[in-house]
Amino acid sequence: MEHTDRNEYKEHGVEQEIEKSHVSDETHQEKHNGSAKTTADPFYVRLLFTPLDFVSMAFLFITLVPIRMVAAFIALTLAWAVSFIGLINIDQTVPVSGWRKPLQWISCFLGRICCRCCGFSVTLTGTQVSRSVAPVLVVAPHSSFFDALAIFWTGLPFIVNREENKNLLFIGKCVQFAQAIFVSRERRESREECKEEIKRRVNSTQPWKQFMIYPEGTTSNRKALMSFKPGGFLPGKPVQPVLIRYHLKHDTVSWTWDQPHGFIACFMYTMCQLRNKVELEFLPPYEPSEPEQMDPVLFASNVRREMSNALGIPLCDMSYEDIKNEYSKKKKQ
Repeated sequence: MEHTDRNEYKEHGVEQEIEKSHVSDETHQEKHNGSAKTTADPFYVRLLFTPLDFVSMAFLFITLVPIRMVAAFIALTLAWAVSFIGLINIDQTVPVSGWRKPLQWISCFLGRICCRCCGFSVTLTGTQVSRSVAPVLVVAPHSSFFDALAIFWTGLPFIVNREENKNLLFIGKCVQFAQAIFVSRERRESREECKEEIKRRVNSTQPWKQFMIYPEGTTSNRKALMSFKPGGFLPGKPVQPVLIRYHLKHDTVSWTWDQPHGFIACFMYTMCQLRNKVELEFLPPYEPSEPEQMDPVLFASNVRREMSNALGIPLCDMSYEDIKNEYSKKKKQ
């Protein structure tokens, strides 16, 4: 596998800036032609349903969705109960073991049922390697809360989650029992503690599960790959890239910055589809070079480029903070 050294990385960064400038000019021109949003904007989502689509969704809403929702509620309630029991007197500083281990697998199985109740049909391509080969799973592109399904089809790896999700009804206990690392984006101390905990677990000789990251830190419409945060690359260990591909007639799953419909509409539109095909593609493990082990930003950038090439989509160098500032300004205008 080819790696990029620091000088090549800098040159590549310059080339990307030139490319970005060129794309920006094209996008600006396309805006005047009325086509920029559909060809260049990775945060733009508009659903164009036909009358027949509305009839189909209405029929499924009346006949199938109630059954799906009842089944999903039962599965979620059972997962909460299993997690509640598993959390009794648990020590979160060590991996789950003993009688709690089967409970984790039950929780994972119930998570799959919830996804299937949303109409998802998941196909696995490639082979997931063990923790001893690649302790970190890198998942992209990140476009939706539905991307969480990757957790259940990879054996319930631990993840980083927002502190406020710890107390979510039903889901909070499940996330805690999966031994997620919770972080507050607003507190620097919390972010630093999170980084140290990631390194501790990934480098540990204890039987922790694999660590799964969604390194973009924000969602898009999968038309481009966002900047990768370096947190999951800090340990300098091999990673396995995992691509999420949605094969959908309408992009009902994307939940990003520029769309007229919100969380509930996104959820219900998806529930009202007969089948939502998803493919999880496991790429070969990426072994970091010595420079990459010393530089997590370089490591993240090279893995990102590998994934971009495999997906056949361009790179977008906007970070979560850039996007947040950009769309905050637009809302004020």
